[in-house]
Amino acid sequence: MASFKLNLAMYDGPDAATIAAAMEQYGRPEDSEYGVLNFSAAEEAVFATIIRRVHQAVPQLDEESEELTSRPIEKVTLLPVGIYPAKQRLEVYEGGPAAIDYVTNFLANELALAVVVNQIELDVATAVEKLEKNTQRFQLKSIRVSEYAHNSYMMGPYAPKFLDTASGMEFLNEYVDFCTSAQVRFQGPRGRISVTVSPKSCFRYSLSEEDDKPHVQSLLRQLL
Repeated sequence: MASFKLNLAMYDGPDAATIAAAMEQYGRPEDSEYGVLNFSAAEEAVFATIIRRVHQAVPQLDEESEELTSRPIEKVTLLPVGIYPAKQRLEVYEGGPAAIDYVTNFLANELALAVVVNQIELDVATAVEKLEKNTQRFQLKSIRVSEYAHNSYMMGPYAPKFLDTASGMEFLNEYVDFCTSAQVRFQGPRGRISVTVSPKSCFRYSLSEEDDKPHVQSLLRQLL
């Protein structure tokens, strides 16, 4: 199954044309941590791939001195994004919560745009209930909680799997304050879909048929 990510955040800032103009002018400076690999702009949205460069030291053995030395290498991370100013929404299609922070830093500090980006807190139990209502052959498969004490000899984190959705929802409602993620499955228009829901509105999903991707993204946006 092909796997994808969708991280959603609230965006308050310039319109699409202003963002696109700033990206075009910025380009990919050699002395910057960030760069713009590509972008396209429509009237209501900007789609871009931002690159983030970091240097890491790689240890190597010097055969002559028999000592460890280090050699810096450049690691490049791709951050594909969609910015919808009119809808006040930012979407990042890789990484997790940190990816939203990187994109925010790029927009605010590198492009010098007056933007405010806030992560969206999601009620996992409510989100799961919405997905159950709006999908077919729904299953709540597993839940991960940060704190759990079954008895005095066992404490969390804990990630139980469930044979039926009703038992899973009962557990989720009891420990929703400590829930870090919930995994659900359901039937899409073409194939089976698996989605991991988190309280930070950062979603991972797997598709048996990639044509279901727009359908899943639409469902996830409706959870906010």
